[in-house]
Amino acid sequence: MRRASFLSAVAVFGMLVVATVGQDLAQNRPPNSSIQVSLPAGNIEIAYVESNEGMILVATCKRVTVRSQRMYLGDGENAVLFEANTSGLVTPNGTVNASAIELKSGETITISPSQREVWGATRGALYVRTESLKFVVSKNE
Repeated sequence: MRRASFLSAVAVFGMLVVATVGQDLAQNRPPNSSIQVSLPAGNIEIAYVESNEGMILVATCKRVTVRSQRMYLGDGENAVLFEANTSGLVTPNGTVNASAIELKSGETITISPSQREVWGATRGALYVRTESLKFVVSKNE
């Protein structure tokens, strides 16, 4: 009886160690998929600001705000990269030397095939979905 109790205790202890190690490994690993958020319908302001983390983008629509250095803005099918770096706010049309841009509801963003990103394709990347904008992939490069 003592031996069975001892073996049970060792088995339980071993499972706890394996579970704890598994949790630690999961915390250090990047996500298995992309990070996806949705903005409400309306005009979107994308601001380029300096923070403790460096240069970042702050996308705001109504009262919803998303902060990241890089974000893919899209419609759930197509997406395009917006990025904050030391040269400025990088948009599909090139680098903008402004503190913010506003994307009006109903606006069409034309992207080249080389700029197009399939929605959710990059592991660990932030994808911001909006119904307010239309994304069209141009036929020309």
